[in-house]
Amino acid sequence: MEGRNGIEPAAGERRAAVRALVLQEHIATQAELAARLAARGFAVTQPGVSQDLRALGAVKESGRWRLPPDRFAGIGGLVDTFAPAGPHLVVVRTLPGAAQRVGHAIDTAGWPETTGSVAGDDTLFVASAGAADQQRLLERLRRALSAGEPRSAGGRA
Repeated sequence: MEGRNGIEPAAGERRAAVRALVLQEHIATQAELAARLAARGFAVTQPGVSQDLRALGAVKESGRWRLPPDRFAGIGGLVDTFAPAGPHLVVVRTLPGAAQRVGHAIDTAGWPETTGSVAGDDTLFVASAGAADQQRLLERLRRALSAGEPRSAGGRA
């Protein structure tokens, strides 16, 4: 079953598991990764594993899969504020010209709480499936952006 964004609803959870496995273990092949995911209860195929690795930006280096540096490094300093807007949206205000960069980091993180985003110049709307997902998204944003100092703390959710 596909979600509105063209991938199965559990794909975000599976990608989070892929990320954890690649970061914590020496994964040499896609078949090895598929077996480890299956052991964790994920129904996977080699094409699905390949798509997940590509979506996460993984590269084969020195005989193992590796992930690029933290996609949120340096992003925190670009975010001015973020806050909920209704039960399905989070509004993220950024420095001028930074909304698309922040949106890309969120979109490619594989967070299961997000269903998509729309970025302008300095404003980003991130959609979630419901209020519970919105709260999890807000907490993830707090953690992910805590490395960088916001320009103003007043509007942080």
